[in-house]
Amino acid sequence: MFVSRQPLHEPGAVPGIGPHHRAAAPGGQLLVRERNGRIRELLRPGTFFDASDPSVSWDGKRIVFAATRGPGQPWRIWIVDENGSELRPLSADESSASAGAPNQPAADDLDPCWLPDGRVAFASTRFGQVAMIGGAPATNLFAAAPGGTPTRISSERNGADEPSVDPLTGRIVYARWWFNRYFATEVDSSGLTTLPARAVPMDTLNLWHAITITPSGDGGKLAGGNPRVRAQTAAYEPVLLNDGTLVGVAAERAALSPAPGRLTLWSFRGGFAEAKLVAGGENGGSACAPAALPDGRVLFSYDPDGRGDYGLYVARTDGSGLARALDLPGTLELDAAVLEPTRRPPVIEVDLPDFPRHLPLTKAIELKDEINQFRFDCLNVYQSGPVDSPFPDAPPFQRNVRIRFYATLSRPEATGGDTVVLLRESKVTDVGAVHEHELPADTPMFEQLVDSQGHVLRSSHGPAHVSGLNSGRFATGTKCVGCHLGHSALAVPHNYHTGARFNAAPSARVEASSVGAGTVGARAVVDRRARGPADRVAWVAAGAERESVRLSWQWPIAVDSLVLYSPYPDRAGGTDLRVRKCQVVLVRSGREVGRRVLQGPLSPAGTRFSCDGVVVDAIEISPLELQGRVLHRRVAALAEIEALARLTRD
Repeated sequence: MFVSRQPLHEPGAVPGIGPHHRAAAPGGQLLVRERNGRIRELLRPGTFFDASDPSVSWDGKRIVFAATRGPGQPWRIWIVDENGSELRPLSADESSASAGAPNQPAADDLDPCWLPDGRVAFASTRFGQVAMIGGAPATNLFAAAPGGTPTRISSERNGADEPSVDPLTGRIVYARWWFNRYFATEVDSSGLTTLPARAVPMDTLNLWHAITITPSGDGGKLAGGNPRVRAQTAAYEPVLLNDGTLVGVAAERAALSPAPGRLTLWSFRGGFAEAKLVAGGENGGSACAPAALPDGRVLFSYDPDGRGDYGLYVARTDGSGLARALDLPGTLELDAAVLEPTRRPPVIEVDLPDFPRHLPLTKAIELKDEINQFRFDCLNVYQSGPVDSPFPDAPPFQRNVRIRFYATLSRPEATGGDTVVLLRESKVTDVGAVHEHELPADTPMFEQLVDSQGHVLRSSHGPAHVSGLNSGRFATGTKCVGCHLGHSALAVPHNYHTGARFNAAPSARVEASSVGAGTVGARAVVDRRARGPADRVAWVAAGAERESVRLSWQWPIAVDSLVLYSPYPDRAGGTDLRVRKCQVVLVRSGREVGRRVLQGPLSPAGTRFSCDGVVVDAIEISPLELQGRVLHRRVAALAEIEALARLTRD
C-alpha cells in the first residue's frame, strides 16, 4: 500500500519531507496495489483531504496512518482494518494534541509506526518547541496504545521525524535534526559563541541523521552511517533491514530547510560503513521513502528525471536491479508499505516510572532534584573505535581535563528560541572517566571537554564539543565510551577496570627514520586503518635496512599490550611484504625499560604481544627481517600500531 499525493508547487519540495513540508497537505489518498496489479482506494472517497505514512501491523490486519480533514487542519493518527473498515483515531483524547506553544497553531501528529508491543510511535509538534533555525515547530516522538493517551518519549531540541523499528532488536530508529547554534570558542569565558567567526574551527554540521532508542526513549545512540565522513551520516526516513543494513535519505540541502532539493537514497552495509548509492544523487533524479521488502530489496519512491514526479521502484541495496513497480500519472507515489504479516521484532519491556511529562523544560530544571534526573557515565573519553572501524579518533589524552555540561532551555522570546545554561563543570578522572549524577533528564544538553586552561580539546577531526543536542531519560543512566562522532555506537566495556584501557597510539607523537616518496607519512601507522593501499594507510620507509618508527607521549602510560599490523597483500599494487622479525624497545624518561623481539611474520590482521603493564613514554619499533615488497619496492613498512594502555598517575 502507499499514498498518492498531489505535488507541491515549490522547487525541491516533497510533501512529508523536512521541517517545512512534513505537514504540507496538497491532497492525496491511501491506495492498495493487489498482487494481481489492481489498485483500489482503502477508504471511501472524501474521508480525508490528505494522508501519509501508512504502517502495517505485524499480523497484517491493521493499518495506522496520518491524515488531515482539510487544508490548514491539523494532522492526526488513525487506525483502520486492512479492508478499510473500522476507522478510528489512535488516541481517545485528541484535545491534548492541541497543547502546543502559545500563539502557535494546533499541533500535528505524523509518521506513525507500529511498535512490537502493540503501541504506536509517531512524531508530533505537541511539545510546543521551535527549531533553533528556520522557525519550524520542533517534532518529538510520542507513543500510545490504541485508545490510550500519548506519552512523549524523546526530548529533541530541533526535530525527531520518521520513526521505524529495527527488526532485529525491536528498538526505534528515527531521524534527528543534528544542529547546535552554540559553538566552542576560546575567546569568550563561557566557552561558547553563536558567531562562527569567534568559534574554534570545526566542520559545519546541520543535517538529519539516524538515531536508535528503546521504546521507552532510553539508550539513545547513532544507528548507522559513515562517521569518518560527516556528510555520510545523513539518513532521513531511516530503515534498518534484516541484515543490519541502514537505508536512509540524504539531501542536497542536508538540513532539509527551507526545501531539501535533490534527494539521494543510500545504504550502509551492517549499519556503519561507507555509503552505497541506491538511487538518485549522482545517478540522476531524486529518491526517498524507503521500505524493506521480504527478499532484502528496497521499495522506494523515485523521480528518475528530476521533474518532481515520483513513482514506486525496487532495487537492491547496492543500487542494482532497479525496476519500476508503478507510477500513476500526475501524482506522487510515496510512503509505500508491504501489506502482509511480518515477523514481530523482540519486545523490549518499558520500565520507566510514571511521572508528569507535561512539564515545560524550564520547570523540569527547577524540579530536577525532586523528579527529573539521570546519571551520566563515560568510562573513558579517550576511547576510539577498533582498527578499520568507521569512527574518527577521540581527542589525544591529557591531564587535568574537565567536562562542561550545558542545557538549552526553550524560550520563544529569546534569540534563536532558547537560552543556554552551564549546568556543571566537572573533573575527568585520572583514567579518563566521567561519572556524574543528578543531571536534568528529558532536557536537550551538550558537552565540551576542556584542558586546565579552559581551552577545548581538539583532535584531527575538530574540537571535543558536541555538535548537536542529546538528552537522558528520567530515572535512567547513560553509559558510553569515547568523545567523537559515532562514539555512542561503540561497545561499552563490562566494567570500570576494562574501560580504563584504550588505544593510546593515536595520541602519540610519531617519528620515522625515513618516509618513502609518494606515501602519506609516519602518522599513517596510528591512523587506525590497516586495510587499503599501502601508500594511503601505512608507514612506508624509504629503505629496508635500519628503519624504525617511534611513538612518544607527553605523559607516561602503562602498556598492557601492543598490536602490530603488517600491510595487507595487494598483488595489483605490488605489495606482498612479510615482516618476519621485529624489535620493540620500551623507553621511560630516555632510558630503556624493556626490549622484545618478535619472531615469525606479523599478521595483516594484527599480531598481539603482552607488555605486562610496563610504564613508558616512548616505544621504538624496528622491522628487522623482511621478505617481499611494498608498492613494488624492497622497503620496510607497518600498516598500524595499537598501544593498549592505561593512564597512570606517575
